[in-house]
Amino acid sequence: MDRGSWRIAVLFAAAALGGTYLGGSDSLRFFAYFGSWGTLGIFFVSGGLAWLGCRILTLSYQLGFRSVHDLLRYWFGEKTAPGLSVLLHLLLLAWTGTSLGEAAFLLHNGSAALIFALVPVLVAAFLLGKGWPAFIRGLAVFISLGLFMIASAYIEQRHIDIPSLTYQFNLQWLLHSVYYFSLHLILILVICLPLASRASRVHSITYGAALGSLLFFLVTLLAQGVLLGYWHDIHSASLPLQSVLASVLPGGKWLHALTMLGHSGIVLGALVYALASPVSVRYDISQTALFVVMMITVAIFAFLEVVWQSVGFAIASATTYFGLFLAAWLVWKLNKT
Repeated sequence: MDRGSWRIAVLFAAAALGGTYLGGSDSLRFFAYFGSWGTLGIFFVSGGLAWLGCRILTLSYQLGFRSVHDLLRYWFGEKTAPGLSVLLHLLLLAWTGTSLGEAAFLLHNGSAALIFALVPVLVAAFLLGKGWPAFIRGLAVFISLGLFMIASAYIEQRHIDIPSLTYQFNLQWLLHSVYYFSLHLILILVICLPLASRASRVHSITYGAALGSLLFFLVTLLAQGVLLGYWHDIHSASLPLQSVLASVLPGGKWLHALTMLGHSGIVLGALVYALASPVSVRYDISQTALFVVMMITVAIFAFLEVVWQSVGFAIASATTYFGLFLAAWLVWKLNKT
């Protein structure tokens, strides 16, 4: 496995986890609420992201696509692609901003929430001028740190009987797994496609996607075990993983907050870099100017979420359904070719 595979794997795993995965609210909402069915959902999402992500990234490499805009132009045509590309940019920036605002509000419910929301923005702004190597190194460090923290909590947890599959026998787990899959697929494509297009060989993409999905599966499965193990303590918590880590690690609350904000800032930087760089080349626009505009957009939505929490749900829903539409269209087109 070459260096390119590891680089793609780190970006793939980071995008699949999302910027605020250490809060645990997404794992709770999409997986843990459904017990063993949620665990089955983790298998479904991991396999689906690996399969479809690998197929699209490999196809993009073979056809020479440099960005998601090129992919949209290939599948939807010259007239439709620009509008879809603009909508995708706006939704991802708004979703990232509201996610950061929500995390900041949950970390500190008060005026200091604005400061917490500003930390990831500053981290991203600092790294934007350094390019992909800085993002990849930073994400590798913070994913490793997050994995260590979750694994430590998993080792310390008390025994719990996992509910059988006959419990909560319905399709809600599958629906929420599809939602998570759709939401994070577009993030994977945007962040990973620029590096995948420059891979030395196609096997680098295959190995990278497989390793990245495996890392996502490991982290999410451990988080699922922690949430189920401490279920009676955290099932209604806003930041369930923070509640657990604060009790099992020295300084767990602050270590969790710093790791969560640092990781989200690096993911934000990688997303903005991946969105802005192709636009800068395609339209001959200053890359720095695009960075500033996109970061201001993210900051506005982050602050908006802090003062008006309901806006985040609307943005997340719109982004999810756009991702669902895109995923269904790509699967249909891939099966036709």
